Amino acid sequence: MNEFDNEFENKKDEQLSENISSEISDGSALNFRSAENSSADKTDSETAEASGDKSGEKSDDKEAEDEKPFSNVIYWVCSMVFTAAVIIMINIFLFHPITVDGTSMCDTLQDKDLVITTSVAYEPKFGDIVVIQANKLVNGETGLYGEPIIKRVIGTEGDVIRFDLKTGGVYRNGELLDEDYIIGPTNQTYNGWVESETDYVVPKDCVFVMGDNRKVSHDSRDLKIIGFVNKNYIMGKALFRLYPLNEMKLL
Repeated sequence: MNEFDNEFENKKDEQLSENISSEISDGSALNFRSAENSSADKTDSETAEASGDKSGEKSDDKEAEDEKPFSNVIYWVCSMVFTAAVIIMINIFLFHPITVDGTSMCDTLQDKDLVITTSVAYEPKFGDIVVIQANKLVNGETGLYGEPIIKRVIGTEGDVIRFDLKTGGVYRNGELLDEDYIIGPTNQTYNGWVESETDYVVPKDCVFVMGDNRKVSHDSRDLKIIGFVNKNYIMGKALFRLYPLNEMKLL
């Protein structure tokens, strides 16, 4: 091998060495950059997580601050006030509790019974048990105003009522009433107004009422105290006996 060939081989080896060194250098730089980027991404992720944790903590703290110490108490008080208002409205406009005073409605109702009445869209009908305003008529049991009067409707506007005081029978529009709810016959009159075999026509907007305990009831048979009752004086119809509890029933 001549001198020229030796020199050529030496230069070729040097070039190969430089290429290998360059590739190694580039690979190291690439690996370094990848490691650097990975480290940076990890740092950003940890920062974001830390930021999120702090944000969550701040949100929880804010909710705790927004929750006032007496908020639950105020809520329950408002609920109780609303419930009481509803009960009062129902009592005023829908249902009314009435305590029976006296024995004029025995055996259907006893003294001190508690009944529930209603006046919503009510029109008196034959057989209904009604409560009459005490400030308009005298209570026959006590002779005083201010106590509810509870009686049964025997006749409404236009009905013809007739009594047979000897047999105790009551006729409505010529038909003898089957009154299985009364105590004793109807042969009692008051102030000489109701007479036997006489027709009594119920006036317009009025009703004729009597108690079920006919011997003691002061009712429409007593012209001086009650007589015909204007419908405007009726507070409502008795629906239900609430007390005593062991005798609850629909009326």
